[in-house]
Amino acid sequence: MTPAGEVLVTGAAGFIGRHTVAAFHRAGCQVTAVDLRPAPNHLAGKARWQHRDFASPALLAEIAAGRYATVVHQAGISDTRVPAGPELDETNTLGPLRLADACRTGGARLIYASSHSVYGTLHHRTAIAEDADTDSSRCSGPLNLYAASKLALDQQMRARHGTGLDWVGLRYTNVFGPDEADKGPMASILSQLLRQAARTGQIRVFDDSLTAARDYIPVETVTTTIVQLVKHPPVPAGVYNFGGGYAVSFADVAQWCARLHRDATGGTLLAELVPNPDTAAYQYFTCADMTALDKALPDRPTVSTVSVEARAAELFEAFRKSDTE
Repeated sequence: MTPAGEVLVTGAAGFIGRHTVAAFHRAGCQVTAVDLRPAPNHLAGKARWQHRDFASPALLAEIAAGRYATVVHQAGISDTRVPAGPELDETNTLGPLRLADACRTGGARLIYASSHSVYGTLHHRTAIAEDADTDSSRCSGPLNLYAASKLALDQQMRARHGTGLDWVGLRYTNVFGPDEADKGPMASILSQLLRQAARTGQIRVFDDSLTAARDYIPVETVTTTIVQLVKHPPVPAGVYNFGGGYAVSFADVAQWCARLHRDATGGTLLAELVPNPDTAAYQYFTCADMTALDKALPDRPTVSTVSVEARAAELFEAFRKSDTE
């Protein structure tokens, strides 16, 4: 493995950002963490924290001057209900493109967060590959402005940085794990259901989602892979899907919740079906074809349905414990 050098993590106070900072600290890397939010107490001593915008001229100048060996860009607006406007364009598309230009000038490797939401509806309910993102026979394309902003970034990166920049965009599927509560309604549906089951003995699901299925990946798998991408010889520049590579049905998740609740309390889990307020913007099936990343990083950690269920059980117990403390 090659030396990692100093790593800059943007969006470091967010869910995936927090876990990214911790992973690099465990790997022995020197980390600078940037966010507009304060440093979480448990991470304050594990990075050099800076309270500023990821696209501030001063930070971009540092990157362009070669201060950082790698930039891991986790910052962004992740609310799928966000309205159109300059803030979304600047935060999710234009700002990251300036960040990429600074990385190119300074010789830094760039790893940034994209999203599986760019595909929208998958017409055939099968795993989709990266090159099908504009194939209308395979997918609908973005169902909301957040997804459109991520697709615009991916397309601009492909167009602008075919050569001259070592970069990887990761299209996360449904990342879940501990310390996700501050995401509110944007938290993974798996975490939301586990939290409901653990704390109330009842789950609420949309009445049209019983046959829906999602591709889940634990946050620890995400951050371990990112550390590998930093320490590994460069993989080919481009956008890569990043998920488990299979879909777990909502019915299966409900059964997990029911079993966990029954084992913990002896009681029966209650399920309430509620109307879906926005069916047009809802992804009923997500599943990432992982062939490209498997080829580029053959030693990366992978997950199975069994391992996702095991992590779900651990998360359920964490929710129960926090509710009793």
